[in-house]
Amino acid sequence: MFFDVHAHLDMINEDEKETVTNQTDYVKIEQIIKEAKEKNVNEIISCSTSFESNKKNIMLSKKFDEVKCAIGLYPLNLIELTNEEIDKAFDFFEDELKTNKNIIAIGEVGLDYKYSKSEEEKDKQKKAFIRFITLAKKFDKPLIIHSRYAQRDVLNILVQQDAKKVLLHGFIDSPSLIKQAIDKDYFISVGPILIYNQEIQNRLKEINYTNILFETDSPIKFNGEENYSKKIVEIAVKLSEIKQISLKEIEEKQESNYLKLFK
Repeated sequence: MFFDVHAHLDMINEDEKETVTNQTDYVKIEQIIKEAKEKNVNEIISCSTSFESNKKNIMLSKKFDEVKCAIGLYPLNLIELTNEEIDKAFDFFEDELKTNKNIIAIGEVGLDYKYSKSEEEKDKQKKAFIRFITLAKKFDKPLIIHSRYAQRDVLNILVQQDAKKVLLHGFIDSPSLIKQAIDKDYFISVGPILIYNQEIQNRLKEINYTNILFETDSPIKFNGEENYSKKIVEIAVKLSEIKQISLKEIEEKQESNYLKLFK
C-alpha cells in the first residue's frame, strides 16, 4: 500500500475559479481518489494553507474516507495576517483538534525565506512555527513542514523546541542537512521532482532511504505534466531503481513509516 503524504486537494479546479463546495469538484476529486486506489495509493493527506483551505480540507476529510486532513497556515500566507487573526486561527485549530478525528497532522507550516526577505517577516514566521510545534506536541500530532531557503533554521528550531513527530516536505537540497534530519529520526517526503531531476537522483543515491515517504504536492504540475496522487508509484519506482532495491521493499518501508508517523 502507498500513501501521498502531501497534497492540496482543496486546490482542485482552483484555476477554473471553482471551489470544493460544488459538485464539479467532488466529481474530480472522486476520480483522483479512484485512480490513486487503482495504483494502490490508499490515503491522501491534504495540507492546509489558509483559513479557507483549512475549512475545505476538513470538509473533504469528512466526505471521503481516503482523504486525511492536515491543518495549519502556510508561512507566506501567515505573514499577511494580523496578530489577532493568527490568534483566532490557533483558537480554531485547538477547537478542531479536540473534537475532529479526521485531522491527523499539523501542516503545511514552517518557514519560507525565498519571498520573505525582511527580518520582521522572518521573525513573525518563526514565532508562529514555534506555536505550531507546541500545538503538535500538545495533541500528539505530526508536523508537515515547509522549509524553502530556510532548512537550517527549521532544523535548529525543531531541535530547540524538542519537536517529536516531524515530516520535512521536499527536504532534499542538502545531503548534510538530510543526514542531520534522519539522525533526529525525522521523516522526509520525496516528490515527482525525483523522476525528472538527475541531480536529485544522484543526491538520494547516497542517502539512507529508511525515513522516506512519498508526496505529490498536487495539483501542482511537475515538468509540465499532470500530477495527482496516482503518481506516487512512479516516484517509488524511480527510488527503487536509484537505490537498486525492490519496489516491494520500498513499498513496505514507506508503509511502515506512514503508520509509525500518522497512526
